Amino acid sequence: MKNTARPVWSKKLSLAGSTLVLGAGIGAGSAAMAAESFSPHAYALEEVPSFSAYGGFRSFDALNRKTLIVWTSPFRPFLIELAAPSVDLRFARAIGIKSRPGRVYSGFDSVIIDGRSYPISRIYKLSRDEAKAIEEEAAAKRDEKV
Repeated sequence: MKNTARPVWSKKLSLAGSTLVLGAGIGAGSAAMAAESFSPHAYALEEVPSFSAYGGFRSFDALNRKTLIVWTSPFRPFLIELAAPSVDLRFARAIGIKSRPGRVYSGFDSVIIDGRSYPISRIYKLSRDEAKAIEEEAAAKRDEKV
């Protein structure tokens, strides 16, 4: 699913069957290099079984090899935890999300990174402020390691 024809700053979303391809924006690079010590369990987040995929996705931010934030709109972020870590997630410019028609489910759907499928183990609903705080914490932990 690697598309080298698109520029890095592209936020275009492609739909192929039931697989959504999501390109990262410029701001995703800072959070994408976050430290592996980040854990969503340190926050009191509401776990949800699924979220709506109607309207597509705007961007994503990789926090570490197993956790990412997907923005369905400027005000609707969701934290996705993968069942297995991906070495390529932190450096991915685009990802795919294999979903059921109209919804993304934990336990059933998956994130596709560099052609490999990683099942979604948990989904957490976030507010915009929670997402920004989590991204800032992950970036701060990354900067501590440098």
